[in-house]
Amino acid sequence: MRYFFCAVLLLASAALYIVDDASAQTEEQITFGVGVTFSPQAIPGDDEGRFGTAGMTNFSIPMQFGPYIRFEPEFGLFFKSYQEQLLDTATPNGIYVHTLDHQVVRAGFGVFYTRQPTSDFQFGLGGRMGVISSEYETHYEKAGIDDTDTHYGVFYLGGSLTVEYYFSRHFSIGGELQFIHYGYGSPLETVGSNPLSGYLNPTKEQSIWSTNETLSARFWF
Repeated sequence: MRYFFCAVLLLASAALYIVDDASAQTEEQITFGVGVTFSPQAIPGDDEGRFGTAGMTNFSIPMQFGPYIRFEPEFGLFFKSYQEQLLDTATPNGIYVHTLDHQVVRAGFGVFYTRQPTSDFQFGLGGRMGVISSEYETHYEKAGIDDTDTHYGVFYLGGSLTVEYYFSRHFSIGGELQFIHYGYGSPLETVGSNPLSGYLNPTKEQSIWSTNETLSARFWF
């Protein structure tokens, strides 16, 4: 995990240097926008501690520095809740409620070298990096069964190839092919109602390489 953290810091420093250098040279050509992106993501946190996938919608703030450099922070949320009624065999005709909640928060950024061969079409090559917080909670409305909470911290880092079509100067749609590594550290597990009782469980560490395809819409100011 420490190697991915170091890679995150190095890529972030390089991104800031590129952006500062590009803005110094082409300050009058900076273009800002807002965007929304839909993509499947690898996420951890089911009841067995395995990873799964979810369709996440991310919001972004693309910044085009001249014709060649794009910097794009992104942020996404995912919430899932499931509830069922189970029979309580210890009580005649008894039932109790079992609730599962899953929350995912994703934050990161991308840096791209872009080329625009025509006024309508642009392609880019670069990378994305960031962090994911994934928390999975179970709750039983029955005495004698403890609630559980499992929290994963994830670093992701990888390369991306983008294409984008401009319908006008203010609106574009684009696609992106990503090859991303997800580094999952030991989850923090809490049993019972005491939040201070959490402990790291190294038996559930994971590492995933994943190809992702995304679809984006951006509005440019």
